[in-house]
Amino acid sequence: MKLKDKVAVVFGGTSGIGEATAKAYAEEGAKVVVSGRDAEDGDRIVKAIKDKGQEAIFVKADVTDASEVKQVVDTAIETFDHIDILYNGAGIHDKYKSAVEVEEEEYEKLMAVNVKGPYLASRAVIPHFLERGGGTIVNVGSQATHVAGPGGSAYVTSKHAIEGFTKQLAYDFGEKGIKANLIAPGFVDTPMTEGIEDERLNDIPAKRAGKPEEVAALAVFLASEDSSYMHGSTVTMDGGWVTGR
Repeated sequence: MKLKDKVAVVFGGTSGIGEATAKAYAEEGAKVVVSGRDAEDGDRIVKAIKDKGQEAIFVKADVTDASEVKQVVDTAIETFDHIDILYNGAGIHDKYKSAVEVEEEEYEKLMAVNVKGPYLASRAVIPHFLERGGGTIVNVGSQATHVAGPGGSAYVTSKHAIEGFTKQLAYDFGEKGIKANLIAPGFVDTPMTEGIEDERLNDIPAKRAGKPEEVAALAVFLASEDSSYMHGSTVTMDGGWVTGR
């Protein structure tokens, strides 16, 4: 029960790693606010959590819309009194398009979800953290945080950017009790990686894809007091893929 009596807001919580993280937070004692664009999946996940006797609600939101993001934060506070953990896990891929292949509209949409979304959520939650004297932010990067190749021009740019954003959050707010760190998952078996060629596994020393639950366990560690001396860190979980690049 590493998160007993904590309240966690999980953006991008309706599938993949986000879903696994929401459930893992609940297992560790947190009250969870699951947010995403798919109400059907959101309700399914909340039901699964409640069926175990744990607490959760779903709030539908588009992370690129500041008013909807704020509504999630406001609802979390109205329902559970406060927020302790912000998990920014919403993300989309660009199907490996180069700078000359990706359309401007596609580029702007991806950057809005992958970079602007965490900014809007952090901006909405940090004043509350400051009032309470602290809080935790867990952002989600990728192998593409470190190197080119795991995505196209827009995706790689966004995942490099989120690392810089995380470092700046730690720099600006660490002394005020706010801990911000980044998870950089590798090839994980989620809807985002569905259909990507299995040959990629040959480049991974672990010789397999990761499981959402494995990344969720890391998200629990970064949200807990066990990582209290980690500020602005990027933690890679990719089966060794980056190591061999």
